[in-house]
Amino acid sequence: MSKGDEEVNAGELYEEIKNKKPQRLGFSLGMEGENYIIALDESKAYMLTAAAYYVWSLCDGSRTLKELIKYMSEELSENTETPMKEEELIEPVTLIVNQLSEAGLLKLT
Repeated sequence: MSKGDEEVNAGELYEEIKNKKPQRLGFSLGMEGENYIIALDESKAYMLTAAAYYVWSLCDGSRTLKELIKYMSEELSENTETPMKEEELIEPVTLIVNQLSEAGLLKLT
């Protein structure tokens, strides 16, 4: 996992966590502009991009990261003109999951 200025290698990180089940923590407070506000408690809240919110919202603890990426690929391919391959989603989704986990908005089980 990255701390400070260390760079995260998404491929290595994916191999390390692909069989873990991300479970979202916190609750949605709505939107501000184009960002979503997620609160962990009354004193700590985060603003997420649409992509990060989409990933966070799908992390219900029922799917592994690998299964989540497969699901996202299928859903995005059905709902967009340009199909999204699983391989294209591994790096961005892994990095988002890592950042959400470091912020305390996800736990990996």
